Amino acid sequence: MNARLGAAIVAAVLVASAAVGSAIAAEFTYGSWPPASDHLNTTALPRAFKAIEEATKGAVKWKLVAGGTLADGKGTFQAVQDNVIQGGLGIAVYVPNLVPSLNLIYSTIIFGDDVVAATGAAMETLMLNCPSCIEEFQKMNAVAMGGFTGSPYALYCREPIKSVAELKGKRIRGTGGGAELWKIAGAVPIGATLPEAVSLLQRGGMDCMWGVWEWLKTFGYGDFAKQVVDYPLGISGPAIGLMLNRTTWKSLTPEQKRLHLKQAGYVTAEMALGNFVIKNEATFKEVQSTKGVVLVKVDGKDFEELIKSYKAVERERNIENAKKFGVKDPASIVDAHEKNLAKWKVLSKQIGRDINKFAETMNREVYDKVDPDKL
Repeated sequence: MNARLGAAIVAAVLVASAAVGSAIAAEFTYGSWPPASDHLNTTALPRAFKAIEEATKGAVKWKLVAGGTLADGKGTFQAVQDNVIQGGLGIAVYVPNLVPSLNLIYSTIIFGDDVVAATGAAMETLMLNCPSCIEEFQKMNAVAMGGFTGSPYALYCREPIKSVAELKGKRIRGTGGGAELWKIAGAVPIGATLPEAVSLLQRGGMDCMWGVWEWLKTFGYGDFAKQVVDYPLGISGPAIGLMLNRTTWKSLTPEQKRLHLKQAGYVTAEMALGNFVIKNEATFKEVQSTKGVVLVKVDGKDFEELIKSYKAVERERNIENAKKFGVKDPASIVDAHEKNLAKWKVLSKQIGRDINKFAETMNREVYDKVDPDKL
């Protein structure tokens, strides 16, 4: 009796596995930890998931659960690995020991305001020029795609800051390269996640936030940090918008994998341009009028010197840090990133603010060149 029952269970498992293997009527869960109002949850992912469902005629469906209900920023990596959720948002600096090669890219700050170039360079490096990046995700039973950088980070504080000298001793949220930037300024970097930083600002456990304008509304930082330094302080990334469970990925048909890669190009473009450029600017105007957020004018020369001091040591410091985490050839990753950045600065001029053109370019230059079976 027990033998027959066991055989029946095994048979049922095999049938279920076969169904998943051909991705027939499969429904996957994406656990998103940013607030439900975040652009990733309201626009980028819903449109991508709808396109996948329509193209597969309902064979592949994604259920989006926002607001950190299923996993927080750090816990998302474990949840995806264990297949508790089949997809999530991955931030390398939260778990640098797990993805040190990607963390190396993330910790290379791009100064200026070219979000398209920064995003394109970061994702081309990750997907095509960083074998150790892919291997690190494979070890976690995960696949990475759909990444993007933010807009130029700003410094917004509880009290007005008008010079680098006034940063000495201030507690500033800074991860990856940002932590080193604030050390050079004499500040105290705090490696909090984005949700954790809200309560720290509220309680006075942190003086300033290093982040994009859009987060002043999305995460509510503008309720507590209303003084925004009028000086761009670097672009960081990529965040991985589509970090998928690898077992789930392998269950998809070749056509379904290609479809996901195509939509990854859209997610990349929508988040980088639609959110961190177009919406970012509109949101800042909104929080100025609704939350009393103000721009604090600064001379900027001392901030420029701060950036020069940081850039002088960034490459070697990042390479050494990567080696400590076991990355075998970090210099080649940095070199590829620099080369790709020069390439994407040219492409960026052609793309402008056209989200569709950016998505098409991402697919042509990056995702179409990816072998889905090697992820």
